[in-house]
Amino acid sequence: MSLARWSLVIAVLCAAAVQYGLTIYALRDLQRRPSVRGNNKVAWGLVILTMPFVGPLLYTYMGPTSFLRRDRRPVRPLRRPVPRGRTEDPGLS
Repeated sequence: MSLARWSLVIAVLCAAAVQYGLTIYALRDLQRRPSVRGNNKVAWGLVILTMPFVGPLLYTYMGPTSFLRRDRRPVRPLRRPVPRGRTEDPGLS
């Protein structure tokens, strides 16, 4: 195969990877959101699946109504510093 043909094969594979990546990202985001613009998740899913490149980009730009909440890590409580010089527990006397 010639260099031009290999370049074309690589370009097509890269374009397919980008398209599938965008589609998977948009569908995953659509599944996780409680609501989307227009309140019709099925219609957005069809837009994402039937319009290569444009559908996922259109959803990303127009579909979400708010940012997703991220799980917050529990905050560890601060430990109290032990006073220096005390060697015995006052509760034991």
